[in-house]
Amino acid sequence: MGGEGHMLDMIRRLSEGREASRLRCERTSQRLKQMTQAGEHFSLPDTTPEEMERIIKDSEKKKEKDSNYFVWGTLIIMGTLVAIAVILWAIFIK
Repeated sequence: MGGEGHMLDMIRRLSEGREASRLRCERTSQRLKQMTQAGEHFSLPDTTPEEMERIIKDSEKKKEKDSNYFVWGTLIIMGTLVAIAVILWAIFIK
């Protein structure tokens, strides 16, 4: 039964995807920093500090929600795979 390799491959792919999106996020924030530092050339839409704070808080909340979904999704997938493995094991080891 080659199910373990497939599962590990899936987990690896999920964590690679998470890493890629983290890097993308970092790059975006770097770009934003550069844009605000080069404020003379690049006028960002006039957002007040309060608005910026709210935007940042909202994106933090969204990030938290996304990671919660990821954790629950992973747990559900793992649970399902374990259940299938146990059922198959019960069928074939009789």
